Amino acid sequence: MPSPAPGIFAVLLGLGLVLAPALVDSAWQDEYRPRVRSNQPPSDKVQRFVGNNTHSDFFKLLEKDGDHLLVGARNIVYNLSLDTLQEKKRLEWYASDEDITMCKMKGKSEEECQNYIRVLARKSEDTLLVCGTNAFKPLCRHYLQDADYSMKKEVSGEGLCPYDPTHNSTATFAGPLKDRKDGDLYVATVAQFTGADPLIYREPLRTEQFNWKHLNAPNFVSSVHHDEFVYFFFRETAVEYINCGKAVYSRVARVCTKDKGGPHKFRNRWTSFLKARLNCSMPGEFPFYFNEIQSTSNVVTGKYGAKETQLIYAVFTTPPNSISGSAVCAFSLEDIFHAFNGPFKGQDDINANWLPVATTKVPEPRPGMCVNDSRTLPEVTVNFIEGNSLMDRAVPAFWNHPVVLHSVFQYRFTQITVDPQIETADEKHYDVLYVGTDNGKVLKCLNAGSASSSGRVLPVVLEEYQVFGVGAPITNLMVHHTPNDAKLVVVSKEEIKTIPLHNCDHYAKTCSECVSLQDPYCAWDKTRNVCTSSRQRLWKRDNFVQNVEEGVDSRCSGGRATGGGTTPQRSPHHSAVGRHDTVFGGPSPIDASTTETEDDSREGGGTAGASRGHAYMYTAETLAIAVTTSIVSSLVVGFISGYIFSRRCRAEEGAESPYDDAHYMDQAPPHMGGDNGGGAFLSPTSNKPINLVLNVPPKNGKSANSSADNRPVQKVKKIYL
Repeated sequence: MPSPAPGIFAVLLGLGLVLAPALVDSAWQDEYRPRVRSNQPPSDKVQRFVGNNTHSDFFKLLEKDGDHLLVGARNIVYNLSLDTLQEKKRLEWYASDEDITMCKMKGKSEEECQNYIRVLARKSEDTLLVCGTNAFKPLCRHYLQDADYSMKKEVSGEGLCPYDPTHNSTATFAGPLKDRKDGDLYVATVAQFTGADPLIYREPLRTEQFNWKHLNAPNFVSSVHHDEFVYFFFRETAVEYINCGKAVYSRVARVCTKDKGGPHKFRNRWTSFLKARLNCSMPGEFPFYFNEIQSTSNVVTGKYGAKETQLIYAVFTTPPNSISGSAVCAFSLEDIFHAFNGPFKGQDDINANWLPVATTKVPEPRPGMCVNDSRTLPEVTVNFIEGNSLMDRAVPAFWNHPVVLHSVFQYRFTQITVDPQIETADEKHYDVLYVGTDNGKVLKCLNAGSASSSGRVLPVVLEEYQVFGVGAPITNLMVHHTPNDAKLVVVSKEEIKTIPLHNCDHYAKTCSECVSLQDPYCAWDKTRNVCTSSRQRLWKRDNFVQNVEEGVDSRCSGGRATGGGTTPQRSPHHSAVGRHDTVFGGPSPIDASTTETEDDSREGGGTAGASRGHAYMYTAETLAIAVTTSIVSSLVVGFISGYIFSRRCRAEEGAESPYDDAHYMDQAPPHMGGDNGGGAFLSPTSNKPINLVLNVPPKNGKSANSSADNRPVQKVKKIYL
């Protein structure tokens, strides 16, 4: 047996050393185990609203009005109390019989030919603008917000409201001044009955009609007004990828609130419309992209590390026919601004590649900027925007990494909202993210490393609730705070619920359990020995124990908080990646159902307590070290064993065999065999003749398998194995 080549050992050892950091940095260790898992939120703290039991209402949150919520539905705008989720009053608006008849004649169903309210804007203190699909003939009305919602006037809703209630659209009321009287309605939707004309519209301005370089089959997600711009978030078929096939990219577009249109033929066209790609991906030599944006939060202002920044959180997914994956990424407005101030992307002709536009080809004043009177802009600037509205640089994710990842087939993320900058007892601030899914779940998450100076990502899934039945996608989320309460409004197509933002004392009964929740709302009160969300933690900090980043605190000992220092528990977050449980969606080493069983036996309900048994969790570094050590040890043992075995075999064969071992191993098939010239496949290894067993017909009545004559075979059929 030949000894192993020393080069193989070096190659495999190098492979093991390369594998170690890959395992440590692996981002696909999925899925996160929630600190609290519950089939249902506590029933005594859940409020519920169902508009109509006979059909789907297609609920959509339209506007928060103090302690009331205006919800668009089928033929109705509901005015709900946020304290009780009870209906206070309603605005009813049904499509006319003529419009319904015409809608059915065009091939639409009875359910589609209703009036679904999709746009609502408060134009003044007493005036509401309401727009509905109106049986595939959009209309808008101005209502006085009195006791009966009196209608003032009715206008066409084309360009302001979609024809189809399932079409994604977004609208926001904004203006150059804070006073709503000087504001306008900015809408991103689709026009025409077939939905073939997407547009971003503010009367009388719109994007270029049927210009695929401006909008190419978009799905609009949300819109945000900030400073002198209105930003629109959407996904669309990527024009710059068209030479390589078809792909969907996520975009952020902006228009200036001062835009008055261009000169002459451009008087009804935007002069400030620009768009850039949003990059939510796993970094690496070959990044893995989450290309399809689904939802965004409002602008969040906070301090991250040592820098104050304005962020927008967004939910992304992979394509429906791809590997199932979802992610939450954050983007800073500063990075978005830099992307829009960077180089443009364009192509010389329809068959050319998309490349950065040379600075010398960009006209002055720079296209896309806010000017006092856009009608005085030179035509060369407006013409440039018509064909070069796309920016070359993508907007990078804040922290250069997704905040939360999910890569199993059970569900995908659909919605997100944020309760920003929750202050803890140790004077740190964290954004708490609430993420809705397409199977009725709500995840409560945060980045436990966001307050550290290093700016690292330590994802923590705090809670997981099954709010609606499986198969009921969550379509809207909203956080509502009152002086005495805090709740999350969760919306599906047919139902609205509110659930508490926190339930600290229910999930933790000891100091260590309370701290291990890593919940910014929850701290251990040493004076009362209770896990609480009391706001006293903000001004009586010495009385409270809390550590969101680590999940352990030395002041917790034996389930009670003490003033002395003890050895801290092992933190489940002492890893580079964070709270990952399995690799590629495989089974978790600790089944979360154990947590649920423990809590069920204690509370008698279906709510899970804080996760336990973290001493058995192994970090990514531990796994990498164990794998690398095993590989190196196996290689060393195998090398030594192979070397000894080969030397022993060589010595024995050299003593007993009349043939040279090296010659035997090296000889080729044409030179095999002895002087008989028979071309036998094997050479004899002893002085005794060998009788081959062949499938040949018997001769002279003797079987070919017979060895009675004990003579060597002279002629044989050549057999190659």
